[in-house]
Amino acid sequence: MTGEGRAAVYVGRFQPPHRAHVGTVLGALDAFPRVLVLLGSANLARSVRNPFTAGERAAMFRAALREAGVRRSRVLFRPLADRFDAEAWAADVREAAREALGPTPPALVGFEKDASTAYLRWFPGWDRLLTPSVPGLNATDLRAAFLTGRPLPDDVPEAVRAFLTRFALTPAFSRLQAEWQAVEAARAALPPGTHLHEERWLHVRAEQVWLHTRTDPIGRGLWELPGRVLSPGELSTLPADVVIDHPARALVAPTTAHLYLRPVPDTLPARPIPLARALIQPRRFHEDHHVLIGRWLGGHLRGDG
Repeated sequence: MTGEGRAAVYVGRFQPPHRAHVGTVLGALDAFPRVLVLLGSANLARSVRNPFTAGERAAMFRAALREAGVRRSRVLFRPLADRFDAEAWAADVREAAREALGPTPPALVGFEKDASTAYLRWFPGWDRLLTPSVPGLNATDLRAAFLTGRPLPDDVPEAVRAFLTRFALTPAFSRLQAEWQAVEAARAALPPGTHLHEERWLHVRAEQVWLHTRTDPIGRGLWELPGRVLSPGELSTLPADVVIDHPARALVAPTTAHLYLRPVPDTLPARPIPLARALIQPRRFHEDHHVLIGRWLGGHLRGDG
């Protein structure tokens, strides 16, 4: 496979970037003149799973690559929204690659789904670039150390370490630390293997959508669709208009959403928000609730981080 005139695409959340991510890009640059890095979850609010915006991750990644001697022009960064729908997500990846790199099919690097049939179906005409395995820190463990105040490991690039040191002085960091403690406590209170259910109401009328502002430590200050998470083992007794079940959509535990497309019951706190205002602010929403509104509208809402 020759890289002349082609490029590689590297997809990930990079929350935050670490030496394994940098090493993967370096390996791709050995084979191709350019690499497009797609920063996933760009449409989601700050959370213990996604603490950093797409812009912050791009800045960290660029700085770490600069430390490694990589010219800025060789690596492009673009935001990529979470869709909680594999086929829609793959279509977004293909579109982002066409927009940034042109019509020539790129090679995909760092793709962790091993089912070859799914790979060929999602990215027809793309090659897969196998780069050498690079020892590095798991980003989940790095987030845990960072948010609990433990020392960062040596595998964190200096540029990333410097950013994290500055970020730890911000109000956002304090909120994330409180959210971390609340998420860990909520998980500890659940029986192992728990799958939760929740009821959510989506009511749109006169160009307004009814929302609630969260006051809990998890997602404090974010908009959510009115409703509640049911107790472990409790099932909804109302027939849902839409059922959403994606393993990564909720922070505490896998949670199935039962969505009701009807007026919000008087027993639930909610207030009307202009729909246009809500749609352009995906990162004001808790978990995937902005995506749920987009599904109801039948549109393809894109977050830009």
